[in-house]
Amino acid sequence: MNLLVNVFAFFPKQAKHLAKVLVIGSNKGVSCKILTLYRLGFAEVSEWSLLSAASNPGEVMSILRRRIPIN
Repeated sequence: MNLLVNVFAFFPKQAKHLAKVLVIGSNKGVSCKILTLYRLGFAEVSEWSLLSAASNPGEVMSILRRRIPIN
């Protein structure tokens, strides 16, 4: 379990809002960014969507959806 999930567990009564992080780029670039964010403790690799085609040729995208507490 990553640090963000542990921190959010302390706020069960707060309203949670959906936040999305979108990474778009080359297949290698997106995969490397997801791994970098994993190494920084931001999100597990398995939390990201599968790579899918983006609107520009040769680009892919992946999205991370998170419920976060808002004060």
